[in-house]
Amino acid sequence: MDLSLAGVVGAAVGIGVGLVDYGLIASIVRRALERRPGLIEPRRADLLMKVLFVVNAIVFAALGWWLGVSVAGTGLPAPG
Repeated sequence: MDLSLAGVVGAAVGIGVGLVDYGLIASIVRRALERRPGLIEPRRADLLMKVLFVVNAIVFAALGWWLGVSVAGTGLPAPG
C-alpha cells in the first residue's frame, strides 16, 4: 500500500479541523444535556462523547486524506 505525502498531510490537517469541530459539537451537546438533567445517565453521556470523538476524527481524517490526494492529483487513475 502506497502512502502519498499529500494524503498524510491532508489527513493530519483533517484531524486538526476535526478536533476543532469536536470541541464545538461537544460543547453544544454538553450544554443540552445540562439543561435537561436526568435525560441521559452520566455513563451513557461519557460513551456518547467518546463515540462522537472517534467518529468525528475518522470522518475528518478521511475527508482530509481525500482532499489532499485529490488536490495533489495522486489519487486513483482516471478511467479509460
